[in-house]
Amino acid sequence: ERQEKHMKQLAEVHRQKVALLESQFLQQKQQLLRGREAAIWEKEKQQLHEKHQLAKSQLKDLFFLKRHQMLTRHQKEVEQMKRSNSAKEDEMQRRHALEKKRLPKIQKSEAKTRAQMFKQSLRLSTVGSPEDDRVKMKQFEENEKKRMKAEQQRQEMKHKKQWEELVFRNESSLRELEQLQAEKRKMLMEQETQKIKELDDQYASELREWKQQLVPRKQKLEEEFQRQKDEQEKFYGTVIITGSEGMPAPRPDSGSFRNKESVKSRHSTVI
Repeated sequence: ERQEKHMKQLAEVHRQKVALLESQFLQQKQQLLRGREAAIWEKEKQQLHEKHQLAKSQLKDLFFLKRHQMLTRHQKEVEQMKRSNSAKEDEMQRRHALEKKRLPKIQKSEAKTRAQMFKQSLRLSTVGSPEDDRVKMKQFEENEKKRMKAEQQRQEMKHKKQWEELVFRNESSLRELEQLQAEKRKMLMEQETQKIKELDDQYASELREWKQQLVPRKQKLEEEFQRQKDEQEKFYGTVIITGSEGMPAPRPDSGSFRNKESVKSRHSTVI
């Protein structure tokens, strides 16, 4: 009887040690699983962030290319307009120089014809004396000089006005083109800002959804851990550890002893 009691005590001590080892093992295993799951969750979060950063980087690269192409196109448009305006100005300068060069010849030819006609009219007139005719002829020549000078001044004023109008039109058209180009660049920047905002909003939505899904995943994991603890406690009973010894919870003698094969089987099941 004493030997049987001693054997029971040894079996109980062994059971407590096994229970303690399995409890420690379960805690360590669950802690490792928590760490692994936390690493997985952190990796998922990091992947979401990297995906967002990659999409944003690709979007910025795309708009950088669009801006570069737009600036190149705008420079060509400005250069083309400047060449066109310069050609118009050169053509007007040539035309004005030609008109200015031709005017004295035309005036000289017209003056000669007008002088002949005036002399003929004086010969046909019998009113004045030869001296009067000379005075009239001299006055006519003075008037012709004034007329030709006035005509030259009118031509100069006309050329000046035409030149100023052309320069004004050219400058206005260039300003309009540059203003239109500036509006296009502004629209492109606004479009880029809007696209980036959409990406940020999408990332925030995906992150929020991921966090919402993370809650039940954590809960499910902890529930599984608790189920394992409950199963272990149900199998071994509650053991209170004090130092290196433990006291089992009250339970029937018939259930207090399990053979080594049963313990080994339980241990492998927990693992």
